Amino acid sequence: MSIISAISNFLEAYDVTYRQVLVGGLVIYGTTLALYRLYFSPVSHIPGGLLSRLSMLYVRIMVTLGKLPDLCEDDYYNYGDIFLSAPDIVTISNPDDCRAVMGTYDFIKDKFYESFRLVDETIFTTIDAEFNMLGRRLIGPAFTPASLQKMEPTIMECGLLAIKRKWDKLIGENGREANVNFNTDFTLATFDIISTLVYGKKFRALEKGERTIVKWVEKYNWLAHIKAVIPSVAEFPLNLLCRPLLKNCKEFVGFTSTTVEQRREQIRQGEKVPYDLLQALIDGEELEARAKLTPSQVTAQSIELLGAAIYTTADTITWTLHYLMLYPECYRKAVDEVRSIFAPDHLIGYSEGRSRLPYIEACIYESLRICAVSGFLLPRVVPPGGATFQGYFIPAGMTIALNIAGMNHHRSLWRDSKRFMPERFIERPDLKHQVMSFSTGVRICPGRALAWVKIMTILSNLLKDYDFSLPADAQYSPDRTDTNGLPVAMPRTHSVTVGPKHPERDCILVVTKRLL
Repeated sequence: MSIISAISNFLEAYDVTYRQVLVGGLVIYGTTLALYRLYFSPVSHIPGGLLSRLSMLYVRIMVTLGKLPDLCEDDYYNYGDIFLSAPDIVTISNPDDCRAVMGTYDFIKDKFYESFRLVDETIFTTIDAEFNMLGRRLIGPAFTPASLQKMEPTIMECGLLAIKRKWDKLIGENGREANVNFNTDFTLATFDIISTLVYGKKFRALEKGERTIVKWVEKYNWLAHIKAVIPSVAEFPLNLLCRPLLKNCKEFVGFTSTTVEQRREQIRQGEKVPYDLLQALIDGEELEARAKLTPSQVTAQSIELLGAAIYTTADTITWTLHYLMLYPECYRKAVDEVRSIFAPDHLIGYSEGRSRLPYIEACIYESLRICAVSGFLLPRVVPPGGATFQGYFIPAGMTIALNIAGMNHHRSLWRDSKRFMPERFIERPDLKHQVMSFSTGVRICPGRALAWVKIMTILSNLLKDYDFSLPADAQYSPDRTDTNGLPVAMPRTHSVTVGPKHPERDCILVVTKRLL
């Protein structure tokens, strides 16, 4: 009490209130922290914007607003190969530097990935190298060419053919043409594909408009998105504000767990089960360790496959078709290519599409490059001993973030990098290996081959069978250009993947059945 009395007497003597002391203390602390971050931090000499150098708040706000892809791309053009995205996050964009990081498990994943761990560990969320390698060995057989060939009829039926049935019906009802929201249709068709492969059930979301599980996936992704910004969102009292999202998550997990258990029961009863992704997860076994995924891990991995595989594929097809509408000369080349090779009644399979349609393949690669649907920062932790990039030493324990947008726009690789130019991959096929949208190295996306099957079969057949044009009131067309004379793309947003910000407005196309 004597100390408190002494402090009170001292404040009274100098006519200072406790509030003034508190405010003064905060000012001193804030000033000291700002000076440290601007001038004395081990990474203070690295380029970066003032707001990024002072606080993590700026990047959190950009994540919340869905503007992280724009920030990543703009920062690369403003600062180059290395810059600060936050006081303790050094972002690198040089492809060689990023490959060096992604080629080893020494740079472990940042705790950011824990925001996506809403059930159990998965290949995507784990920071454990051994678990990651085990998981890849267990599910790897599901993505071999032989396995994907078995799944291709399901992919065709639930994807391409379902879209064609819907569009043909709309065209028949409206005469010769119909307005379609291609992003919505691609999303629902992709959901039907993946849900069939993951759950072994056909939901026919595109045909019937049943979107219960689609909404589960959307809300699940939003919860992970919020948790990345506010890690304690699932804890009291913040969980009260997110009760609907948490309830949705519980229902989604419960449904998936029940489906997994039903499949296990079918196996125990000796029933014939389809070969799909769920079966691959259940059957997967590492021969030497005799290790299997636990039921909880199978549930978590199933949910992850569903969420990731829907939007990465749907958004990639969406952006590819959008850019083809903005660059009509590219659209015409793609259409001429597919129609000169395949008969109108021919159903183009994946392997023949990849081998015989180089320009359409190039269009897909260019879409993945110019607007990577996974276009955000991939954070890693600098290992003991630190690391040096572009002449700057980064101390151990700090976070470095790999800038996918920066790699995909890097001036050393991509001439006229802001222009949609599929021809670059025809002239230099080796550039295909420089597109980082599916990541690279030890953490490369295990489902990239499945994504390519969906993208190629849907896009090539639709370009063969239908004519596309922009509606008269389209806000983004070849005539709307930026200061460089390039067509302005529709606004984008980011939650887990990068998609159109206003799909109900910007993803409408006039579809006409091809005249024979």
